[in-house]
Amino acid sequence: MQTIGKACTSVIGAALVAAAFCPEASAQAPRSAAAPEALAAPGADAGALVVLDPTRGEALLLDPRRNQVVARFPTGPDPRGVALSPDGRYAYITSYGWEPPARDGRARPARDAREPMELDGDGGAREGGAGGRLLGVETPPGGRGVTVLDLERRQIHAIFQPAKYRNLSGVTVGSDGKRLWATSAAEAGVVELDAHSGEVKMLWKTGGTEPSALAISRNGRLVFVANSGSDEVTVIDRVTVVPTQVPIGRRPMGLALAPGGGELWVANAGDHTISVITTQRLREAARFPSGGTGPVQLSFHPTRSEVWVSHSGSRNVTVVDVVSGALLAEIDLPAEPHAITFSNNGRHAYVSSPASGRVFAIDVEARGLVEQLDAGARPGGLVWSRHGSF
Repeated sequence: MQTIGKACTSVIGAALVAAAFCPEASAQAPRSAAAPEALAAPGADAGALVVLDPTRGEALLLDPRRNQVVARFPTGPDPRGVALSPDGRYAYITSYGWEPPARDGRARPARDAREPMELDGDGGAREGGAGGRLLGVETPPGGRGVTVLDLERRQIHAIFQPAKYRNLSGVTVGSDGKRLWATSAAEAGVVELDAHSGEVKMLWKTGGTEPSALAISRNGRLVFVANSGSDEVTVIDRVTVVPTQVPIGRRPMGLALAPGGGELWVANAGDHTISVITTQRLREAARFPSGGTGPVQLSFHPTRSEVWVSHSGSRNVTVVDVVSGALLAEIDLPAEPHAITFSNNGRHAYVSSPASGRVFAIDVEARGLVEQLDAGARPGGLVWSRHGSF
């Protein structure tokens, strides 16, 4: 295991607002009236978007107020997952196509990530202006398993090379900021790393196939993994080291823990449903239609009792009531949506669209598309951080 760059620091995140779900309610509510097609510009959301571009192997820092990409950071090939440290300052980005170092397992040392340097070619990150200059560390893109960005300083903070573990995609960080988990499709498991040094601590086998998205309980004991190839969620108990397989709908893709931590919601792309798993009994408590075709990702609103679900087949985002499971709204989009995140104040949802090269900004209250943001060749994963303010 080789670590490059300075180790990260982080603080415990703020407590989450509790929410409940009624398993008995599985009926789908009538769709709401169509939202206005155009609204005012997104407004003064305090922060910026980190958007992954798998085609170019980059992470973009996007200012939605100006509809401008203000920085580009190199990642490993085909970046798939992005997660924030609890304080939102650091972004951890996984590379699906990274290659472990050959022979002795050691990588060429990089320059100190605290001092950004101007580079040529594909080695650095662009910042400022239309094209900008290149900033970063001198590490071959193929050697970047996990890229850590310092969003406050707008520079690469560290690069982790997690031993032999390849095909990294889903990623999450513990609530205390000390541990990092990433799914490895090549190993059919989850790699646990030290979030400060990048040292590999454990490989947890899921017992399923095609692990993708994952989540961690607030106390750090349970790891939840969607196995899209075997139609189940694996729950890994880090204390007893005993995995539990929970059968759910067909081809689970995205998942997220409800704010209270008592439920795990899963988007099943194969049968167009949402599964709700109780985290205490570890069983599927409910399954109901997602409101569209091919649900791929879902995200809980930070203050409202709502979960937002993206659908690649029907090109829409649906809004579901967390308590009843009722469909509250359907928002049609110009192209297939993927990942969903919210601004810190909760006023806007941002949805990536790989096919269109855009990120769609949606007014949460009015349920309407307000702007289409230019975001690289094929924007995929994205997250909002207040540390990206301009």
